[in-house]
Amino acid sequence: MRKTLAAIFLLVAIFSNMSVYAINNLDCDASILVDAETGKILFEQNAQKSKYPASLTKLMTAIVALDMKKLEDIMVVDDLTPFTIDGSHIALEPAEEVSFEHMLNALLIASANDVAEVIAINCSGTIEAFVDRMNQKAVEIGMANTNFENPHGLHDPNHYSTAEDLAKLAVFAYRNDLIREIIQKRNYIIPPTNIKKEERYLNNSNRLLYAVGYGNQVLIDGFYVDIKYEGATGMKTGYTPEAQSTFIGSAERGDISLISVVLDGYVTNVYSDTIKLLNHGFKNFTKIELIGDKTYYKNTKIENATIKEMPLITKDGLSVLIENGMDDKITEDVSLYSLVPPIKKDTVVGYIEYKANNVSLGQVALITPIQIDSVEKGQSVSYEVSPIIKTVLLVIATLILLIFFLRLFNMLRLYRIRKNKKKRTGI
Repeated sequence: MRKTLAAIFLLVAIFSNMSVYAINNLDCDASILVDAETGKILFEQNAQKSKYPASLTKLMTAIVALDMKKLEDIMVVDDLTPFTIDGSHIALEPAEEVSFEHMLNALLIASANDVAEVIAINCSGTIEAFVDRMNQKAVEIGMANTNFENPHGLHDPNHYSTAEDLAKLAVFAYRNDLIREIIQKRNYIIPPTNIKKEERYLNNSNRLLYAVGYGNQVLIDGFYVDIKYEGATGMKTGYTPEAQSTFIGSAERGDISLISVVLDGYVTNVYSDTIKLLNHGFKNFTKIELIGDKTYYKNTKIENATIKEMPLITKDGLSVLIENGMDDKITEDVSLYSLVPPIKKDTVVGYIEYKANNVSLGQVALITPIQIDSVEKGQSVSYEVSPIIKTVLLVIATLILLIFFLRLFNMLRLYRIRKNKKKRTGI
């Protein structure tokens, strides 16, 4: 009997945690899965553990450079970079002139280290000054456990980040239309320059975008599947001997956009782990609209105003990814500020916070859609009546008057009848 009960409890435990076990066998040392639109964490494993990001660094390089340069700006290659840079490159030459647009594509598609340095020097004058801006941007984004020492990600013991911080960077980058366009490209061509007379052909190393068939498959839940992923939208690969393989992947299916980060793994592991993470997100989460944009919420009483109640509407809408089966556990808490009339139209007067199992899903600001004036001293309060109520009251008043006149007419008619009858009978 005890063995039977133990077996039953074991089965219950297994099935109740299937979604967890489905991605519990990850090979990379640190990983995270987030909603690409909000940054909400859907799964994490060692996400706060300090790791070397390798070329994932180049997403920050692109973000900082885009704040400083226009696509048509021409960048000039310095004398040292072509001869001192290690790792991936596109063979830039001293004094070569290349537009920032071409350099940005080479940075994110070919992951060129020489390009990263030339961008930094052209933007800030020195690599050190550019790296300072990278670290400032990291603070703005909320990357609390990150420090950059260079614009390309080549190994430096003081150049580190975490999966959680890199997910924040990826979400920030994903909101940039140009970056999102570039990271989805399979390849890119840089035309001839003042130095190079031939075109440069660049290929994207992100195999989520194209890898199919023999040699391009990974083992997922006991089955070999293509690395090419349905709905893949790109992001960034990375590798150094110290960092091992690193990878940020992104994908969209329907109205759901996901971003995953995996760090410190082997080449095929970053893809198998990424596919497991993305599969988990698309399978176990659903996007729901909690409330719409500019939606009426309710009225609330207000003192010393020319109206008795103040209408409340949402400033913006809120849609969230929520784990399947959790929608009936959503609650809402309303907090209203203490406000004194007059209150201008569209003033934020409070907010709604949505929660599931006491975990916040997000907040929506509440505004008043009308101007609310105060009652002046000695002034009586008059309440605005809606056109519909006015119409109803008018109809009711008309019916009352009609009934009154009908009854009056009937009384007069009966009076005349009686009077004529008296005359005829002589009474």
